Amino acid sequence: MGHVTVVGRTFAGVAAAVRLARVGHDVTLVDTPGGAAAMRAALGDTLDFPAPWRDLFKKSGRPAAGALGLHGLDLVADPDGPPTERAATWYADVDALGESAARAWRDLVDAADDIWQAVRPLGLEAELTPDAVARAGLHPRRSLEDVARTLDHPVLAERVRAVARARGLEPAAAPAWFSSRLAVERTFGRWRLQDVEGRPAPASGLVDVLEDRLAERGVTLTTDPAATAGADAVVDTVDPGMTWRRPSRWSRRDSFPDQLLARPALRDPRRPGWFHASASSPGGSEPWAQLLSGALATYAAHEFLTGDDIRPTNKALAR
Repeated sequence: MGHVTVVGRTFAGVAAAVRLARVGHDVTLVDTPGGAAAMRAALGDTLDFPAPWRDLFKKSGRPAAGALGLHGLDLVADPDGPPTERAATWYADVDALGESAARAWRDLVDAADDIWQAVRPLGLEAELTPDAVARAGLHPRRSLEDVARTLDHPVLAERVRAVARARGLEPAAAPAWFSSRLAVERTFGRWRLQDVEGRPAPASGLVDVLEDRLAERGVTLTTDPAATAGADAVVDTVDPGMTWRRPSRWSRRDSFPDQLLARPALRDPRRPGWFHASASSPGGSEPWAQLLSGALATYAAHEFLTGDDIRPTNKALAR
């Protein structure tokens, strides 16, 4: 085993730190400005993809139910928000918008599910490679605004645009494949924390649970950036602040897939033993996407240090 320094108290950073400590490495986490407060601010009232959270807790120690229980919390399906399940959404849309609009939305999200299957290997479940991007068949210039304009109903068009705006993007600057997030919500539902009395609790409570996990795993906390000196491996999770932009109509090398491939690679080609996982990683900026990017960095760093591959099998990924 070795000494690993993780730079950045981020979702990706904490995920990598506790996972690496769990498999036996001596881990130091370098806190960065914002730290835990920035993580809390990034979490709203609900979660739309709980599986990465559950996997993180399971792979780093006490499973989610037990870890949350220590804080008097439970993770439950949100009963108060709009429906997300396929049939429930259909009937709600028929009642509110009419059958034609309901059919259009159902078909759009069905297509988004195919897109989700295509983008999962691109920095979420596997390391991004040019070959993987080519196999995914991503449209080079189609944006979420283009997707929205295919819908005749203004309410449906705004639902699509909201996917971009929730991520601080203009719809014309967001790749069309971000529609995959609509399929994520329909497939996995919307979840929330609640206390022992059944009252809603903010999702930011998950950060407190993660803070406990850092202590349980014996991760050393520091604010000294020099902690990377002498480390056997470094996982850098500081966000370089990359964003998406509308592709140029005049350049063949400024497509959305080109922008995806320009994002920080998991392995730093200039520095062996350095790995990157952040909100600017190919997997995405959502907290759950950062957790998955942190997991990929864990697998790569552990393999670099030990030669062992601890990536989950295809059977495990299918759960």
